[in-house]
Amino acid sequence: MVPQYNVIKSSKFFEDGEDIKLYNTRGHKRGIIVVFSYIEFVNNIETYRKGVDVDCQKLKYLFSEMGFRVISYENLTRDETVTTLENLKKVIVGVECVFIVVSSHGYERKYSSDTDIRCKDGQLITIYEIIDYFNNKNFPALHGIPKVFIFQLCRGSNVEYIDGPIRFVSPDDPSPPAESDGNPMTDTGRFSQDTPRTPLNKRNRLFSDILIAHSTLPGNVSYRDPEEGSWYIQTLCEVFAARAHDCHVDKLFTLVDQHLHERFHIQTSSVDKWGFNKRLYLHPGLYQD
Repeated sequence: MVPQYNVIKSSKFFEDGEDIKLYNTRGHKRGIIVVFSYIEFVNNIETYRKGVDVDCQKLKYLFSEMGFRVISYENLTRDETVTTLENLKKVIVGVECVFIVVSSHGYERKYSSDTDIRCKDGQLITIYEIIDYFNNKNFPALHGIPKVFIFQLCRGSNVEYIDGPIRFVSPDDPSPPAESDGNPMTDTGRFSQDTPRTPLNKRNRLFSDILIAHSTLPGNVSYRDPEEGSWYIQTLCEVFAARAHDCHVDKLFTLVDQHLHERFHIQTSSVDKWGFNKRLYLHPGLYQD
């Protein structure tokens, strides 16, 4: 039975600050969350990711309680993943914010801050490749709409701890070790530079309103408990349920890392912001007539 979090609802709308404005999140079409989870792989080329189904159920319950529409895809091939990402233009319409969650085995790309992600058929897709589908050129309808990406996967093989072996510690059963979501793989970056030819007054940024949350740091592993789900998603769900009513998303992810450390002691999460220059309050349960 997946724990049912007590999602505290908002009692008031937050207002723009003097120097930092807010993204608009007051309507009934609050947002949509799309979850891509890769659990098992053809010919057992990767280990079965036990516990990911628990992550998915927790996320579905949490975001449904916050007024989001939830869409989930499981065990897609690379081609199916690409087709699904392209077709999201027809699905994500008229929403105030978008969350994209990707959970799989991940691999470090040498000389690049990008990360390879394993699809069901063994082929790889990268973090940046996924984000590209949501840039202002490829998905103009989301220009100005906050887009939050959450990546639950390893980003390398480094084990982040000071001393002693890493084992999952539970008050009920301290024996089961945590699993990780990937092994090292190297590659090179893929982007090239193009010289802008548009007049300055008509140019616009390719990437904006994007926040990228990683379960771990570049080069490091990300841990998952086979029974309770990944450490990061466990913590994220608990923090969002308790504090989304009075914290903006930047602060929520700060609290997620703080609680991740307090509970598990190892694994450091991180957040990147690409032109994410407004405050995003999710205002769970509160709607403007």
